[in-house]
Amino acid sequence: MKKNRKDNAKRERIIMIASSAFVLTALTMTGIYMQSGEEKSQDDGYTLDFTSLEENLESKSLEIAQNNPNKGNSVKLPDVTSENLFDLEDDLDYMPLEAGSGNIEIPGLTTVQGEENLTQEKPSDGKGASTEQPAPPEESGQGETGQDAASTEQPPAEQSAGEAVSPEQPMAPIEQAPIEQAPIEPVNTEPVADAWSGPELHFAESDGLLRPLEGEALIPFSMDGGVYFSTLDVYKYNPALMLAAQEGTSILACAAGRVIDIYQDAEIGQAVTMDLGDGYQLTYGQLKGLNVALNSYVNPGDMIASVAAPTKYYCVEGANLYLKLTQNGIPVDPELLFR
Repeated sequence: MKKNRKDNAKRERIIMIASSAFVLTALTMTGIYMQSGEEKSQDDGYTLDFTSLEENLESKSLEIAQNNPNKGNSVKLPDVTSENLFDLEDDLDYMPLEAGSGNIEIPGLTTVQGEENLTQEKPSDGKGASTEQPAPPEESGQGETGQDAASTEQPPAEQSAGEAVSPEQPMAPIEQAPIEQAPIEPVNTEPVADAWSGPELHFAESDGLLRPLEGEALIPFSMDGGVYFSTLDVYKYNPALMLAAQEGTSILACAAGRVIDIYQDAEIGQAVTMDLGDGYQLTYGQLKGLNVALNSYVNPGDMIASVAAPTKYYCVEGANLYLKLTQNGIPVDPELLFR
């Protein structure tokens, strides 16, 4: 058993050594391959070798000299090297221009044709722009026909914005229409008469209110705490008094007053507001069949309307009379004033 263990240990050592040697060899070969690849990638044909360029130029010059048939009158080419390769443009007999220029002229190769037909605009004495007439064309052997074809009438130059107006052309006077002023209406300083011609209105809480109909308080007046509204299922303040009543029940005026407003409201339906005097106003809601008109005088106990079907805000509570009393806009409990 001991011998087998020793043999196994030797085998494991040999395997580990062989594996280590194999890994080191693989890493070495990989490094060599990567280094050669980097050197190759650095020279991908983008490097300029000026020494080879000089050798090519010298060999070409020798070849031209040998093949020249006029060897006696051979032209000696200048020595071209990398230093003076870009200085050849100094030996040109014309100035090179940039690409895209329309004035490139090479002596002996290009000529400017029709220079005599070009016109130039030159500024005159500052009164405007003057156009020079083109020079007559040279005789080309065509006779009078050629001259007639070449001569054209020049259109008159347009007057520039800065040209002065000639005294022979005076400017026409601009006629201005007279400005009409609206008549000034006199201001009425007299006080506006009040449309109300009925009796003077006065009300005090000590006078009390007549009960508009027989019915218990369906939703009481409450401005110091919330009361429950069954249809809305909420507790909230109530600045008015809702009296339970059957639909069609007659509604009597609680006090003497003047009708100052008749309107339709989504919550309380058709409503009437009456001025009782001394800052007091009384609003009746949930009405139908009105017996009063705007700006009419109502005596206490007069029938002003009937109870209408409840709006959707009071469909659970049922038909009722909406009654709201205010003094200078502040709600007052009308139930405390019933007599």
